[in-house]
Amino acid sequence: MKEKSSNDKKYNRICFGIGFIGILLYYLPYFILGQDAAFRISDYLDDEVVQLLLNGNYLFASTGTIVEEWLSGAPLASIQTPCFLLIFFFKFFSFYHAILLIGLFGTVFAYIGMYLLCNKLLNGERCYISLMAALLYCILPYYPSYGLSSVGLPLVVWACMNLCEDKAKEKHRYVLYYIALVFYALSSSLIWAGYFVVGFMIVAAIILMIKRNRGGVRILGSGMAMTVIYCIVFRETLASVLLGTYISHRSDAGRVYVAEDFMDNFVEMFKYGQYHVPSLHTYIMAFALCVIIMGLIFYKKLEKKTRNKLWLAAAIWGSALLIAVFHAFYNSQTGLELRGCLGGLESFQLDRIYWTYPMLWYTELAVCTYVFFKIAEVILDGILAFSRKLGQIVTPNIRARFLKAARASFVIIVTVFMANYIVHHQNSVEYYSNIQRLSNQETNQITYREFYDHELFEKIEAYIGREQSDYRVGCIGFVPAIASVNGFYTVDGYSTNYPLEYKKEFREVIAQELEKSEVLKQYYDNWGSRCYLFSAELGLDYDIRKDEAVVIQNLQINTEQLRNLGGEYIFSAVEIMNASDLQMNLLEVFEGEAIEIFIYEL
Repeated sequence: MKEKSSNDKKYNRICFGIGFIGILLYYLPYFILGQDAAFRISDYLDDEVVQLLLNGNYLFASTGTIVEEWLSGAPLASIQTPCFLLIFFFKFFSFYHAILLIGLFGTVFAYIGMYLLCNKLLNGERCYISLMAALLYCILPYYPSYGLSSVGLPLVVWACMNLCEDKAKEKHRYVLYYIALVFYALSSSLIWAGYFVVGFMIVAAIILMIKRNRGGVRILGSGMAMTVIYCIVFRETLASVLLGTYISHRSDAGRVYVAEDFMDNFVEMFKYGQYHVPSLHTYIMAFALCVIIMGLIFYKKLEKKTRNKLWLAAAIWGSALLIAVFHAFYNSQTGLELRGCLGGLESFQLDRIYWTYPMLWYTELAVCTYVFFKIAEVILDGILAFSRKLGQIVTPNIRARFLKAARASFVIIVTVFMANYIVHHQNSVEYYSNIQRLSNQETNQITYREFYDHELFEKIEAYIGREQSDYRVGCIGFVPAIASVNGFYTVDGYSTNYPLEYKKEFREVIAQELEKSEVLKQYYDNWGSRCYLFSAELGLDYDIRKDEAVVIQNLQINTEQLRNLGGEYIFSAVEIMNASDLQMNLLEVFEGEAIEIFIYEL
């Protein structure tokens, strides 16, 4: 028994190490292409990474600090980052390397957490199953800027499971579990996932304490420590909500929450998951259902340990189903009417429990694979018993070898199939374009170098010849994040929590353009997180490249109000034909790798 345990530990170490080789291979395209690699743009390069960069400039700033570079000077809470520890990457590394490293950061801890959790659930057996689940889990197309909010959840569950156990000889390991939970709090967002993680921990702790399990006290203590950390890290956001330090644009009385069809929303979530936390679990869901049904058929022939795993698989599948139901209800007409009773918390997305989806489905993959192997053994033994009656004898040695080969083949096939599915999925389009670029294939995905074009904006900065802090710019036809990353102070930006007062002031600048387009009007008035210099002629296209030959014939913005907000220049990716009517002077045109910038002075 000791020898078997020793071998299990040895194989576990080997499997665990193989996973890091897999991560290295996965990141090879980024290492080889460098700044010619493509990264996700929407809600990442055009949003979160900019706020991480600015947070680096204001690290440990006092409450109430004004970020001058952002939206003509906005409160620090308007650039609240989803992950505190990621700020340090942008503080101490170049911007490009910070983007690369935060992706690697999430991938590594996603792998570690999922491997440890699956290994725990499977009692250290079949380590290659844990390896399969962890590798597939860590290459999902997550948003790296969210830190460990979603990808770190397996680490949290693993730590809590260990804290529940009373191991007299291993109490020193409790420190490791506490560190893991504190690390998660520092690497995740209170708004995205932290609130329900702590909530579940407190509920679990109470249940355990009622059952007189000492682990309840340990989990409760950890949950309280995490709450304190969240309160410190997200003090600006909490102050704005609880103390009313400023009124967020999310509190706009005109903000409209559009109800979604319950059934469509339910099917979309249950079958595909949510795009901010993609789980790409459709095939896993089908496989798991088949295994659960097979398990019930052969239930009496399964050993008790396998039966427990079968019920765990059924519980996970059922939990995912309930989460999809809750999400669909929360965003239905009835759900929105009930949320209207919450006042200022109406916009609070309690349904974000769906952030657990990736963890649930890839844990389900591991557990169901384990059960499937046990069912296969039962079926095989039935076949062998029948063959013995026919006089065909199969030795235990041959049986064991066959099972090993079959298990290995199954795991390899599933890993290759799912990895191929993940990499080629539409959510992974940027990663797949990097693979295409390595093989010299054509791709329409813009690269990091083309998107931010540091060389182009250095020429623009030199041309203007003034300190960037002395003036502010507005952007048309491209996202303001590009200007921000290149050091320019902007009147516009993308923020989910900037002052309502500024939203109204900025609306005066673009009011006439909004009246030309009902789509833009609804987009700004009902949501408004993208506080951009919209043009009705461009619509929601704010990624215009130089080869598109697009111009604006009749831009109608309030340039006087724009000057009142501090704007002195407009950087436009398209030519504005009526610029002189707006008293805007075209100074120069700069051509970059993917875009050209027309410099207008107000």
